Amino acid sequence: MDEKRRPRHLRPLCGRHPLTVGALALLAMSGYELWVRLEDFWAWTSGIRHLSKVRGTPFLQDLVIVFEAPEMRSLGFKMLFLLAAIIFAIVCLVRRSRGPGAWVLLGLDVALAGAGAFMGLYSLHPSDWLQGLKLAPLALIAAGCVMNIVHRASLRRRSRGDA
Repeated sequence: MDEKRRPRHLRPLCGRHPLTVGALALLAMSGYELWVRLEDFWAWTSGIRHLSKVRGTPFLQDLVIVFEAPEMRSLGFKMLFLLAAIIFAIVCLVRRSRGPGAWVLLGLDVALAGAGAFMGLYSLHPSDWLQGLKLAPLALIAAGCVMNIVHRASLRRRSRGDA
């Protein structure tokens, strides 16, 4: 073949395409949902902003009172989770062609899916299939990570001459 072919350990991994598509979809879905939640947060705190302006107190001091309500606390945790999902998607985009971090990405992916299901952002109930559809990007990322792990293992085995 070609004398200038790249060494096996430098060839692109086969799981980078599903990982890229999953990360872009997760970035888009989480970004949109974070935007919607931020609008809810802005609407909930409009009265607090007005009150703190009238009384002359710092906004953050008055905001602490609002976070005593369980609905507002839940909204805050969901916004933090969505921000973490956006950061995870960006990390996946940066690390998509590298094999050594695939185990870490796979673990974080499973943890993110479990945390989202626990918080009620993702649902596996058949009647709520749209909420279950939000898990598709995380499944694509997990499939891409597994493909990268398998591909790296097969490249190592071939380079040792075992295959």
